[in-house]
Amino acid sequence: MFNRFAQYEDALRDWRRDGMPGLNAESYKYIEFLTSPDDDQAPRAGTLWPHQWESFLRVVYAHEVLGKGEIGADGLLLNVVTGGGKTAVIAAIVAWLRIAHSVQKFVLLCPNLIVRDRLEDDFEGGKVFKDRDLLPANRPEDFVLSTLGSGRQGGWADLLSASIVLGNIHQFYQSNKAGQSNLSALMNGPGFALFNDEAHNSPAPEYEATLLRMREKIVLRVDTTATPDRADGKAPDSDMIYEYGVTDALADGLIKTPVVYQPDIKTVELTYTDARTSERRKVEEIDWEEVDRLGLSATQWVTDDEPMRQQMAIALRRLEEQERRAKGRYQPILFVVAVCKLDAEKAADTLNKYFKVKALLVTEDSDEADRQKARELGKERKSGKPYRAVVSVLMLREGWDVPEVGVILLLRKFSSRVYGQQVTGRGLRRVRVKGIGADEPQICAVVDHPKLEHQWLWDIFNAKKRENVRIDDLFDETEDLPPPPPKQQLDKPGLVIDVPPVDPSLVDDGEFDVGDVPPPPKPVENWKHVLDRIEYQPTVVEITKVGIAGVVGQELGGRGWRTIHSAPDTGGPGDAAARPSDQAVRTAVKDRLLDMAEELTVEAGYAAAFKDRVYSALLHHVRARFLSGASLGLAERADVEFAWKMLPQVKAKTAGIPGLIAGIIEYGD
Repeated sequence: MFNRFAQYEDALRDWRRDGMPGLNAESYKYIEFLTSPDDDQAPRAGTLWPHQWESFLRVVYAHEVLGKGEIGADGLLLNVVTGGGKTAVIAAIVAWLRIAHSVQKFVLLCPNLIVRDRLEDDFEGGKVFKDRDLLPANRPEDFVLSTLGSGRQGGWADLLSASIVLGNIHQFYQSNKAGQSNLSALMNGPGFALFNDEAHNSPAPEYEATLLRMREKIVLRVDTTATPDRADGKAPDSDMIYEYGVTDALADGLIKTPVVYQPDIKTVELTYTDARTSERRKVEEIDWEEVDRLGLSATQWVTDDEPMRQQMAIALRRLEEQERRAKGRYQPILFVVAVCKLDAEKAADTLNKYFKVKALLVTEDSDEADRQKARELGKERKSGKPYRAVVSVLMLREGWDVPEVGVILLLRKFSSRVYGQQVTGRGLRRVRVKGIGADEPQICAVVDHPKLEHQWLWDIFNAKKRENVRIDDLFDETEDLPPPPPKQQLDKPGLVIDVPPVDPSLVDDGEFDVGDVPPPPKPVENWKHVLDRIEYQPTVVEITKVGIAGVVGQELGGRGWRTIHSAPDTGGPGDAAARPSDQAVRTAVKDRLLDMAEELTVEAGYAAAFKDRVYSALLHHVRARFLSGASLGLAERADVEFAWKMLPQVKAKTAGIPGLIAGIIEYGD
């Protein structure tokens, strides 16, 4: 995302040097209150961190000096790394607007309950104002908070009287009556400042429509996010005015240093099993270099029984190292990320029963008690039996801030830049408890697998390696981490140019040579007959043993190093594989069919809205071929497991027939 403020950096520097001319008198007084008495260019100790100070000053300059006509007509965006303290910046802006501009109403929007609960904890009773000493005269308790849908508050009835209104964006949608009521009350009140947290979620039709509807009442809109660039190319409509990324935070020692660990694999043993009869027909051991010829899916390397145990053993070894570094001051947490509820349940079961590690499972089906436990994992140490691990299906992403997360185990493949960075970000926040100095090195260990092909993600963190480390070498990351990387600075902002928008009056009527592009396949009209004739191979390949030379560790964000640790022993108290619950297997089949339907629909060139037709066709096909004609809810457990194992073939074969999916969409019932 383009930094729209880069062209004003020289002017901002001169403005600060010259005493901030043209500033509102009350704004000047408030900035002076926050300024260090020893350095008029720095914040006072105990208030804002240096990058928070820079964020705050750019918002003030953009709003008061430049104005919306120059920048920020649709809002100002602050791109600050996870753990960078975006909430403190929001609080400072709230205080400034109240003091200098007499703004009485502040609306904080967030995308989910996890983010909402975190913000509620920060603003309840003016906590963040007290913690950061952000108010010269006003009392923190004067900023009355009302949280929509929270059991702690009266809900929407307090919306008109509250100073700070905190709510999920969906609670202002016009597609539901509660949203209509909330938005109506807001729009009939005074003008307000809007804070759009986790703003990368904004590019959604109803989200954008709601922000547009609020626009006439918004005095100032400030968006915050750590991941503005999405995989689909969409971005918030606000203007980015400040960037503080991973490299900057590492240079300032503000976040943990990520370290990625991957197995160094030698050989793989595969077992061929008849999915219907469970008869094992052949076992083959091959070299790692030859494994691609068998077409194993990426997720098998972390979800089949033996590879999962091996990855967990690596992760638990890292967890033990983190516990030794913690020295009893806090309980490090292993965070396991799965792709579906079935895998998550299996992972939690394996940790709890096989490795005897107390693990908490959190999915969309979890009750509020378990969600609350997930938010308070770091406080469990005093209980005497704290959780050492938490397993989630992308439920614990943005807004879930547990600094004690010291190890992340990836049991899924990321294709989204946003999700990959968000999950890694869960482990970047430094632990700040009594006895830990600001200069004490902290790392976040990420256990990955080379077959998941996440190098693009580690490139974002500037991954480099140290070569020629022998397998028996000892290495202590916390003592031998390289110096932090230099901060990225714009040396000559005056040379930055703004890319002009495309002139709509210019039309190119020229012809482009695109080569011989074949036309799309004709939709298959008799698609039911074609679908019924597909034949499946009931033999599935499972990874039953993996031989590894060691575990490769790769430090991210600095000069880098590479080390190989000894291979872990996956031996446990028993060899029985974790067996997911009956409901988990049935739900997994349904969820995977829904995902397949959308993937096939989009791949066929249709809008995702047509996925329902494809899902219906696939569901009836699976019922007929693998569930003995029974519904998913009533089929025998063995048949459901058979269907689950065959779904990859269903996806591959239906996608491989030209025009089949198009036929389902065009001619389906």
